Amino acid sequence: MKCVLIIIVAVAVCFSSAYASSDARSGVWTAELLNDQLEMTIFHGKHATADRNFGNQSIMGFEEPLANFAGISKADLTSAGANVKFELRRAAGTIAFEGRVANGTGAGHYRFTPSDAFFREMESLGYSNFKDELLLVFAANDFSPQTIRDLKAMGYQPTQHEVEEIALFRITPDFLREMGRVGYANLSLKDAVNFRVGRVDAAYVNQMRELGYANLPARQLADMAVIGVTPAYVRELRAAGLTDLNTHQLTDLKVGNVSAKRIEEYRKLGYDKLTVKQLSDMGIFGVTPDYIRKLSEKGYNNVPVEKLLQLREMNADKVLFK
Repeated sequence: MKCVLIIIVAVAVCFSSAYASSDARSGVWTAELLNDQLEMTIFHGKHATADRNFGNQSIMGFEEPLANFAGISKADLTSAGANVKFELRRAAGTIAFEGRVANGTGAGHYRFTPSDAFFREMESLGYSNFKDELLLVFAANDFSPQTIRDLKAMGYQPTQHEVEEIALFRITPDFLREMGRVGYANLSLKDAVNFRVGRVDAAYVNQMRELGYANLPARQLADMAVIGVTPAYVRELRAAGLTDLNTHQLTDLKVGNVSAKRIEEYRKLGYDKLTVKQLSDMGIFGVTPDYIRKLSEKGYNNVPVEKLLQLREMNADKVLFK
């Protein structure tokens, strides 16, 4: 299946270069069916770009239950080959797809038609002048004016920019209420976005609390989550002997890519009494087990940690590993 998908993606990219328009209303799509979810990738514009501004975004991916698409079935997608036409109908507009599917993957062209009613409703709420690229994001993420009405009823007054973030990161009243139930009532929209980026949900908060990290400020919790400090990571470090770590230590260790496996490798190389700070510093400065082994091959054995850090800081690799 992966080979088929790679071929389809390659064909789609070629199509996008040749046929895609300069706006977001038409372009190329690829899809893969995974557990009744359709993973969609949309290409639009003449040039792909890494610019994160909505107006310059050329590639967008999203996942949607297959049942939410009209005109296509699982039988179509898993067939040996079929021509398809289907739609995703949203408050912000309709995305119409056509193309070919086979063995759980597909590719083709799409056409996006924004909704006039959506424009009128958003204007009545005080928001206007949305670009096509953003409207396409609204449609893909199932954003509707009702979300803004509900948020305002909760006391929020989103700015135009915050409306974009609410849609992009799916900041819903249900999500905010869920966070309130686990101790983060009246969460700011900025903190809610950071929670979404870090994949913070009720399960994450509860598990971190059970591990002893309770009543953390929202910003601190979000920062930890964004860099990958998960409950599983905390448990992994504890199993490796690092207990009673504070949030700052956890953050530094994760930034340094310090794992239980790496700690065990250090120990096998003779560094079995490393402090938490030494571990995080070695990780951050790139003093990896592989680096220590390379030094050993050159005759440098049992080098003190402080010296290892100095060598990396002075970028001595070019001289040592000639």
